[in-house]
Amino acid sequence: MDPTSIELAVPFGCGLGYPVSQGHDTGSHVLNDMWAWDFRMPSGVPIVAALDGTVRLARGDSTEGGCNPAFASEANYVVLAHQNGLETQYLHLESVTVRPGDRIQAGDILGYSGKTGWACGSHLHFKLARSEGPGWNNPSVRARIRGYGDPTIETVVQAAPCSASSLYAGSASNRAKSTQGVGAPPIQSGGAPVSSVEPRTNTAFPAPRPAAEGTGATN
Repeated sequence: MDPTSIELAVPFGCGLGYPVSQGHDTGSHVLNDMWAWDFRMPSGVPIVAALDGTVRLARGDSTEGGCNPAFASEANYVVLAHQNGLETQYLHLESVTVRPGDRIQAGDILGYSGKTGWACGSHLHFKLARSEGPGWNNPSVRARIRGYGDPTIETVVQAAPCSASSLYAGSASNRAKSTQGVGAPPIQSGGAPVSSVEPRTNTAFPAPRPAAEGTGATN
């Protein structure tokens, strides 16, 4: 399947809108990240699945980050596996609410935005990728975001308004779809615990914390 025929949902909570702060083949978006987008936003924004899938990897135990490539390995992230050998990546999260093996529906909360890893300020790094290896940073492929196509820098991407269909008590954990035991500590593929928080539901997205002065930069 041609990845460009796939429309990704906006990867943050309903009714929220944020600008693209870094586009394709520029800055740090080269090599495996060529087709990624960065969205400038404060920490604490609910990040949601852009497609149905299964959590392949999740990390939520890092509190480290900074405006230096040396911090790249410190990022919190979620990687969702989809059909046709594709996956979506959600990077720099402050906290994660899912674990490997969770079956996810588009719109489910995966975690909350932050600035862990190589990040010059709070933002979401988001991409569609081919699942070519076991790690978290597989090669990106060109994709489209529903209603926006391939948005360019400073385009404000707005999630659909909250509606009755989106107001479900609705995280993957609340639906108890994990392949792991209920109450078991979430585990990364490498065996280290994933720090999780109790998922909040989509019924009332919390107001994001305002970004501190000078943050909101991107990598």
